[in-house]
Amino acid sequence: MTKTSVQPSNQMLCAIGENLVSAYLMAKGWPTANANGSIRNFKGIDLFCQHGMNSDEVVGIQVKTSMSTSFLTGITAGNAADRSFLAEKIVGPWIFVEITSLDPLQAQFYILSRNQMRELLLSAQDWYLYKWLRQPTKKLIDSPSTMKLLWLHGKDDHSKYSSTPFINPFPGDIFKNNWSNLWL
Repeated sequence: MTKTSVQPSNQMLCAIGENLVSAYLMAKGWPTANANGSIRNFKGIDLFCQHGMNSDEVVGIQVKTSMSTSFLTGITAGNAADRSFLAEKIVGPWIFVEITSLDPLQAQFYILSRNQMRELLLSAQDWYLYKWLRQPTKKLIDSPSTMKLLWLHGKDDHSKYSSTPFINPFPGDIFKNNWSNLWL
């Protein structure tokens, strides 16, 4: 990652990610509107995207941006391991934006359908909370859940704190630049 003299705030980094995604979607001929433009932090959706100018199909997209190897999901670990909570919370596809350089600006995109996001997050958080060699305390259950870049690349995960590895339900690098996942 290229170092610049000023690191963007979290709010600025999120705006960069949302704007990059919006530009990519519009370049594909998919009109896009930022939901946060009129309502500060619209819950569960950052962008609305139409599947072509003449289409009635519209999705609400959640965008998460990071310059590290993991992304905060905005969901607690306990809720991320709860299938019924995720069924209500995750209402559309998610796009993870990995900023690899600020100057020049470069990014990678990982696109997950609503069902892919639910399954991957549920599997990962269940492993993190219940397959490690520790008891899931209230503090742990209330901690922020993350999505590791490793998992977005379809790789399994091992921890010295767990005798059971995380087996990725989506092996292979199937999310990177897979814009068609928006419409699954």
